Amino acid sequence: MASFLAVLALAGGVFWLEAPGLIRRKRKRELAVFVVFLLAATALYGALALEVKLPNPFMIIKLVYGGGA
Repeated sequence: MASFLAVLALAGGVFWLEAPGLIRRKRKRELAVFVVFLLAATALYGALALEVKLPNPFMIIKLVYGGGA
């Protein structure tokens, strides 16, 4: 649980450092992409820190390119 809180604190710190500059320069699209990637990375790493079983991304690639399941 402590590592999950550390992940949240680190993500909050990154947002606190980067977002004001993007807002000040009126980079709305870059801010949106930054937030999406930050949330996705935080969610994945948070799940990893909480030891949630995540699927192997290679299985999705195999399904898309016809390798079967």
